[in-house]
Amino acid sequence: MPLIPSERPATYPPFWPVLIAIFLGSFAGMYHVVSLNVSLPGFIHIFDTELRIVQWMLTGFTLASGIIVPVSGFAMDRFGCKRLFLLAIGGVTVSSILCALAWNVQTLIAFRIIQGLFCGLISPISLALIYRSIRPERQAFALSVWSFSTVLGTTIGPTLSGFLQSVDWHLIFLVTVPVGAAAGVVGYAVLPQDRGNAEAKLDWLGLVLATVGSLLLLLLFGNMSHWGWQSPLTWSTLLGGAGCFAIFIVQALRSDHPLLQLGLLRNARFVLSLASSLILSFGLYSVVYFLPLFLSEMKGLAPFQIGLLFLPAAGCLTAATFASGRWYSRVGPAKLIIAGGCILFITTYYFSGIHAGTSLIAIVIWLAIRNVGTGLAISPATNASMSSVPHQWLGHASAMLNWLRQVFNAMALGICTSLFYSRLAVHQVKQPYKEAYVHSIHDVFLLSSFIVACAIPIAMLLGRRLTAASFRTPKGSESL
Repeated sequence: MPLIPSERPATYPPFWPVLIAIFLGSFAGMYHVVSLNVSLPGFIHIFDTELRIVQWMLTGFTLASGIIVPVSGFAMDRFGCKRLFLLAIGGVTVSSILCALAWNVQTLIAFRIIQGLFCGLISPISLALIYRSIRPERQAFALSVWSFSTVLGTTIGPTLSGFLQSVDWHLIFLVTVPVGAAAGVVGYAVLPQDRGNAEAKLDWLGLVLATVGSLLLLLLFGNMSHWGWQSPLTWSTLLGGAGCFAIFIVQALRSDHPLLQLGLLRNARFVLSLASSLILSFGLYSVVYFLPLFLSEMKGLAPFQIGLLFLPAAGCLTAATFASGRWYSRVGPAKLIIAGGCILFITTYYFSGIHAGTSLIAIVIWLAIRNVGTGLAISPATNASMSSVPHQWLGHASAMLNWLRQVFNAMALGICTSLFYSRLAVHQVKQPYKEAYVHSIHDVFLLSSFIVACAIPIAMLLGRRLTAASFRTPKGSESL
């Protein structure tokens, strides 16, 4: 008998085929999130245009993926996870072909926006599928495998796209077509059928508020360094976005069919785990973004060389992520998050002191150690959040987690970039450009290290609420 969203499957499908479908789909989606980070400037010459135009290939994609995530919770309830997953994978595959067929920069931007809508759906759907299709005792390990797919996409995406652009730029988009096709075929064959709930209703007012609020905040954080804190655009988008979210919260609490179930925020374990995850991601993305800038500016390395330097760290991240999945049931999420958070704090603080004379070997070693901390902490924080949620709210929990993570990561990048340029202006008053550049990056890493440290006491609070049983099996609700 088909499932409805609130039911658990009577029998679970085979573990590895389900995980392969989710893995391939997540990789295809994550690759396109980062694929143009390195190759974007090349499109200036390909289409004989300007940076401010081709930048919309990234900006439009990011905005589209950001505004679609809040809808994914309702969509999973209404149409079912399997159908939505196949739709998202099919959409990413078709839009990738369209991008490769683009005849000018305007059509490529339009197709990238369409691609962003489908890529934005894949992550929350994949996360929900893990908890709907896999036995509870294997969910922690499954999450670590799924996390590896995002790691693999973000690690090889920029380097691979840079290489493919030198061969034929169309291949940047076509490379994931067979991956997406394979994910669709396997997913159709093995994912459990859930028919969805035809009576689910969409909160249109909540959708408008969430969409406008996300759009305004993503625009703010993406342009904060250019606009500055004195700009009317900065304050208007900040107040507009915050106002939309405030009204959205009121609407969600009053609605019989809210876009997102804010009752999840009464679950202490969900909130503490989510807070740890968001804080740790701040430190993660600040180094991932600014360290390549340092290596390019101070060491004169090409993008492909920078990508090679990150490969050992990617291997350590993979190993630590798999280890955290294996140790989760024995150790518990709190200890893993604390251990990973301490490593992230120490290594991020180390990077606040790097300089032009720091050896590449030292940078590679410290990056590798840092990624061990990332692998130990991020997946357990996510699993602790999702495994504490009632089964019927898994779609809403996944949507909320991915939505907040996307907005928070954009905020972290915007704040760090704004801090970098403001400190650069201050340091350049008394120092040459290169020295000022290094000291500005020091300031960013120093801020990131202290923000990462905040995750440690939160993980300690989480540990006090957990018993051996509470992190081995999903919970219904733990009130604050």
